[in-house]
This record gives sequence, C-alpha cells and structure tokens, in this order.
Amino acid sequence: MKKSPLSVLLAVGLLVPAMAHAHEPLWGESPQTFGFGVLHPEIRFAWENDSALLRGATRIANPDALRMTRLDLLPSVQFAPRPTLNLKIEAPLAAVTTQQRIQGRLRTQSVVGLGDVVVSAKNRFKQHITENYKTQLSYTVGLKLPTGLHNGRMPDGSLLSPSNQPGSGQFGVQLGFAFDYERIKDTVYFSASYRHELTGSYRLGDQLLADVTYGRWLRLANKTGELGVFCAVGPHGEFSDHDHQVGGVDGNSGRSLVGMQASIIAIKGQAQFRAGLLIPVYQRANGTQVSSEIQFRAGAEWLL
Repeated sequence: MKKSPLSVLLAVGLLVPAMAHAHEPLWGESPQTFGFGVLHPEIRFAWENDSALLRGATRIANPDALRMTRLDLLPSVQFAPRPTLNLKIEAPLAAVTTQQRIQGRLRTQSVVGLGDVVVSAKNRFKQHITENYKTQLSYTVGLKLPTGLHNGRMPDGSLLSPSNQPGSGQFGVQLGFAFDYERIKDTVYFSASYRHELTGSYRLGDQLLADVTYGRWLRLANKTGELGVFCAVGPHGEFSDHDHQVGGVDGNSGRSLVGMQASIIAIKGQAQFRAGLLIPVYQRANGTQVSSEIQFRAGAEWLL
C-alpha cells in the first residue's frame, strides 16, 4: 500500500529529535523531552499588573489606590542524561512594586531579589507514534529550595504575604503531569501541577494549576534553518489556598483565576522565541486583595 506524501512527512517529522520542533506553550507544560546529551538554556520573563481590588468575586472601590506590579526573570538550564529524562534548575529573580495612598499621598515600595530556586526532573514515561499522530505523557517532580528573599513590605510597613514576595524562603515540593496529541499541523496540550510547602509558619498556600492549549503551525519549517511560526491558545486556571503568616492563616491571600491565554512562538534552527498574553475571565479573591488585570510572558531558549 502506497503511503501519501503527507503521512510520510508526518512520520519522518515526528521521529526526528525533539530539537527540530521543541515548541511548547508559555502557560502550562509540555511532555516533550530533549535528546540525549542536549543542553537547554532558557530565559523567561513574566510581568503582572494587579490593580483590580476584589472582595471575593466582586470588584470594589479602591480609595487607597492599592496596586502591585511584578516582574519575574526566570533563567533555567535543562540537561538530558537520557532521551526520556530532563533535569532542570531554575533560579528566579523578581522585582515587586506596591503602591498605596497614605494620608492623601501616593507611596510606593519595591523589593528586588532572588526567588526560590527549583531543581526538578521530567520523565517522559510513554510515547506512541503512528503515521498520523504522536502522543506523549510525562510527569515532573521538583524540590523548591529556601533561597527566596521574603522581607518585602507595603508602603505602610506591613509585611507582604508570601505569594507577593520574590520567594517564600521555605522548602517545598512540586508535582506535575503533562500530555500532548501532536499532528504535523497542530498539537493539543494538557498539563496540571501542584505545589506544597513543607516547612515554616510563614509559607505559601497550596496551589493547583491547570492548562488546556491548542497550538497550530502558521508557518511550518520543512528544513533546518527555516523559520517556523506556531500559535497557541487556551484556558488557564489557578487555584491557591490561603498563605500562612507568623500569626496564623492570612485571610487576604489565595485566589481562584480562570483566564484565556494566547502565545506566538517563532522557531529558527535551535533557537525559539515566545511571547504571550493572559486575560483573566473570572477571579475570586480570598478576603480583599488586588488582583490581576493582565499578565504578559516572553521567553527565549536554545538547544545546544
């Protein structure tokens, strides 16, 4: 039986090393792992503007002009000791600026420092390849180290909650699962992750993240060195429990957020560049908090 040119191209394309099409969304995780011996440096940026004051799910007046902006710089390096296993270390830096009106005057306060370093391992435990599609499944296990700066304060001198610091300075664990269904023209991703801190009276609340993403090639690179352009869109969900302060549970921390994200990804050779926006659709804050108006992410990575 003679195979169609498309099926042959798909079969060849899906069997080449991961560096040929290492596209993955900016929100969520891909089950993709890289070929043996590949070194994968990456740098990502994340910017968030929180200026909507919520009490529960209701937006309320903000007479004190409360606002928080956060810029995260997320450099990381991954290494593949075998094709199904990637080891990663990420050392984040963060700049958090808060605004507050005090006695009629707007005041700002900033804290800049190292976040919590995370070491992790991603294991791709299943892969199935046919002429028409490829599926992959992976799990990730990570350990968060107590390196984060956590003495940032509001303009009035009150201590920021652990979620709003560059880091919490506590040990923690992170667990993740990812799945994709990949064809030559498009891919569907699903991923979920869970975070839990192990120590300390000042610590982050548990967090669950979930993403479903559809990605499609707008321009497919058929040869090495050609430009490929990939677009990814889908819903993103975050569900966080209350943080813990020294005096007990912080009633004004933790939230639920559901939003829609869109990312554009450009791939040329062994380099990849990504940029994306997330717009919240539904938010519910525990207590009263400033919440996200928009999130922006970007990144660049290389496979060496």
